[in-house]
This record gives sequence, C-alpha cells and structure tokens, in this order.
Amino acid sequence: MNKTELEFLLDKYNLTPNKIRGQNFLISDEVLDKIISAEQISKSDLVLEIGPGLGALTSRLVKEARQVVAFEVDKNFKKPLDKLSALAGNLEIFWQDILSLSTRQLADILEKHKSKQYKVVANIPYYLTAKFIQKFIQNKYQPETMVLMLQKEVAERIVSKDKKESKLSLSLAFYAQSRIASLVGKENFYPSPKVDSAIIVIEKIKAWSYEADEKLTWQLIQRGFASKRKKLINNLLSDPKLNKEKLTAVFLEIGLDLNIRAEKLSVDNWLILAKKIG
Repeated sequence: MNKTELEFLLDKYNLTPNKIRGQNFLISDEVLDKIISAEQISKSDLVLEIGPGLGALTSRLVKEARQVVAFEVDKNFKKPLDKLSALAGNLEIFWQDILSLSTRQLADILEKHKSKQYKVVANIPYYLTAKFIQKFIQNKYQPETMVLMLQKEVAERIVSKDKKESKLSLSLAFYAQSRIASLVGKENFYPSPKVDSAIIVIEKIKAWSYEADEKLTWQLIQRGFASKRKKLINNLLSDPKLNKEKLTAVFLEIGLDLNIRAEKLSVDNWLILAKKIG
C-alpha cells in the first residue's frame, strides 16, 4: 500500500489517523515484505496480529498463514476489516484492547483453531511497547515468535549488549532472544512520526528455567526499579521482610556495590540475588 492508496481508503471510509492512539500507517510494500520474511510464516501457522488498522499487513498475512486472529481497538476500521474478513475466510477479528486479552481467552483461541503454537505480528503504538511484550513473553501460553515494529531507539536498547537494563530488557533476556531484522525510516509511514522505527524479532521463547524462584525474582526486580534514582538496596528495603543488615551481607557476599542501582544488574546478578535472599 502506497500513500495514494492509503489516502484513498482514508477518504473512502471517512477516517483520520488518531494521534492519541499513535496511528501511523505503513505506506511501503517493501517494509511489509520484510515483516512477513522476518516472521517466516507458513500455511500451518496461526498468527495473532495486533493493530491491523486498514488491513495492509492483514491482507498479506491471510495469504501466508492458515489462520489470522486480529485484535483492533478502534471500531472506525470495522468496515474495511469486516470486508477483508468476508473475502479472506481465514480472518477472525476481536474488537478489544490487546492488553485485555486474558489467559483463558488466549487458550480458547488456540483450542478453537486447533493449534498449540502461534506467532505474533504487531505494529503497536510506542507507548504500549513494554506492557505488550511482557504480556506475551511471560504468558502461560507463550508465542513461538514475535515480530514487532518498535521505535528504533527502544529496539536498539533491547538488543544492545552494552546497556543499562530495564524491566523490559530483563523480560526478554530471561525468556527469549531478540534481534533487529531491519531499520525502517519514518518516511515509510503516514503521517510521518518524529522517530525512525525498527523491525525486531523475538524468538526462541521459553518458560522460566532457572533455579531461582520466578515469583521472588520478579518481586525483587519490581521493587528494584520502583525508583530509578535510588540505590537498589534502598528500593529493596520497601519489602518489610527485608532489613538493611541482611541485604548488606548478601550484597557483599555476591560482590555487588552497596551503591549500585537496579539498571546495572545483569540477569545473572538478579538470579543470584534471588537465590541468596530466598
């Protein structure tokens, strides 16, 4: 879909890109090709697409996959998507915020379409990135792979080996591997956003497989990042079950600086800390 085709559809359905929802439409068939290629979709695949909009990517997905299940929150796109669904025959649409998808609903979708695995494709608003990724990466029913269009700087921070950690980067490090498949300039969208994007592939997704307790590890991480400007030890003291004497002893035992902040800890650091505290 190019800009002329997009403008025609927007005019036909009397639509205007919603800035509040971060709607920037792809106007490059080349980028669509790169997304399809990165996901490696086959005729046996069940694909969840988030934010189909006018259906530019959706129309490609229904040709490549066995079944596409799309989640769209904006009902202004109902006419074009319902038309595409009627023509395709293998497109199911849920009119809801993807963050409201429950584990039970996801299980029902997998059962309905007789699939134990699924793939996720999404061009999501930048402000949803962290919550969206964590929702799927830590789900009981994890996807096989995820191909996402993200803000370039966010994608680069996620895959960088020399970085400050965040709850998002730790989520990916614990449960999966990630890589940038392609950079996408802002000129490939309409309206053009202020920043460039990147297609990121999240793959080799796995369940928790570490000796440290998963729940405790994430409780520590949540507390550790509660106030980024505070020292880690002070953030962890918000847990009434911990005291400074015990934490100081643990930090010294495992070689952590008493002034360290949460963003400086690696995956291994968190796992060791959880084991010692647990």
